[in-house]
Amino acid sequence: MKITLNHLLTQRLPVADLGNEVRQRLGKPLRRASPLTQLAVSGALACLPDPAATQPLALLWQSTYGPRAETLALLDEVCCGAGEPLPFDFLASQPAIAAAQLKPWLPCLQTAHHLPLDDEAQTQWTLMLALAHAWLSEGRYAQVLCAHLDIADGQASGDWLLLRCHSEHPPLAELSLASAAPATQARDDRDFPAHLATLLAQPSGRDRRLRLQSPALPKLAVEFAR
Repeated sequence: MKITLNHLLTQRLPVADLGNEVRQRLGKPLRRASPLTQLAVSGALACLPDPAATQPLALLWQSTYGPRAETLALLDEVCCGAGEPLPFDFLASQPAIAAAQLKPWLPCLQTAHHLPLDDEAQTQWTLMLALAHAWLSEGRYAQVLCAHLDIADGQASGDWLLLRCHSEHPPLAELSLASAAPATQARDDRDFPAHLATLLAQPSGRDRRLRLQSPALPKLAVEFAR
């Protein structure tokens, strides 16, 4: 069974513009949603055309900072505030709330997992892509979204890859578990999606293969090929 990359999306915008981004996708504001949730909702909906919204979907996403601002605000209210924090303040500090608020707009979403990162220099793209490959190969889901989402210094950043086990349109690349090292190898870090986009933009006739090696698990590697 072929596992294919069908969409690659990069989001870079000021946090103040997230509300408008969500309204463009939903046709109305997303009430009581943290910036991280707004980023997740707008990015996921941008990756999935209408026909794909009915196929069983899994979401895997990682974050270096997570809902840091919301967590600090909650701790400040608990430690220094005059009263109890509001329920919304607690919910906003939970990364899982993003998937819960996405579910009404994507009923096909069946599972979502958040991977918190403890090192700014490394990411877990290899792990997410290998897990997506396994799930799609088993037929557990028809499509998997892998993402890296962060809010920092007033800026929102999101990188998304949509993987499927079948496609009605020509895919961008094919994903496989790597065995032999190709000519191009990428680091498992925040710049990986940009390296992948560069590879996909190369003219035909060249060896368009990109291997991604997990820094934590030497035997875990994935490869994109065209």
